[in-house]
Amino acid sequence: MEGILYGVAVVAMLIGAFGYNSLRRKWAGIIGVGGSYLILIGVMLLVAAIGTLIRVIGGGSAGANGVEIVTSIIFLLICLAYTVYVMITRCTTVMQRIMLPIVAVLIGFGFCWRFLAALIFHIPMESGKVEVKFPAVIYDPNGDEYRMQSESGDHADYYCQKTGQSVQLWESDIEDGLPNGWR
Repeated sequence: MEGILYGVAVVAMLIGAFGYNSLRRKWAGIIGVGGSYLILIGVMLLVAAIGTLIRVIGGGSAGANGVEIVTSIIFLLICLAYTVYVMITRCTTVMQRIMLPIVAVLIGFGFCWRFLAALIFHIPMESGKVEVKFPAVIYDPNGDEYRMQSESGDHADYYCQKTGQSVQLWESDIEDGLPNGWR
C-alpha cells in the first residue's frame, strides 16, 4: 500500500514540477501558491491520519503522543476548512471544485521542486512570462459579439451590446489568442 502512495506522490511531484507555470497561470484567479501549499499540507495530513487510523485499528502503535495527534488534527481541519472555503467562494463550476484539490497538490509540489531547483541550480522559479494580448472583440459560443471595456494587466472586462451581459476573461483564458472559458 505504501509503495502505491509513494508512486502516486512521485508522479504528482513530476507533473507539478514540469507543469508548475501553466497550472499556476491557469488557476491564478482561483488559488495562489500559498493556498495551494496549504491544501497540499492538508491532503498530506489527511493521508497520514488515515494511515495512522488503519495502523491503530490493526493493533499497532499510533507512533505519536496525544499532543502531536491533537495538533495534527487541528491543523488538518484548518487546511480542509480553507479548501472548502476556496471551493465555495472562488470556484465557479463543479469541475473547478472537483479539480481544486488535485491542482493545488500539483502546484504545491511544483513550488517545492522549483524552489529547490532555484536554490541549488540557480534556475528561475518561472520560466518566463508569456505576454498575452487581449483582443478588442471576442465572440461567445452563441456567436454574440463582446467588446473590451477595460484591461487590468492579467484580466479584461468585455460587454455584449446585444445581451447586456458582461464577462471577465483572465490571461489563462486566452493564452492561445482565443477565449477558452467564460467567468
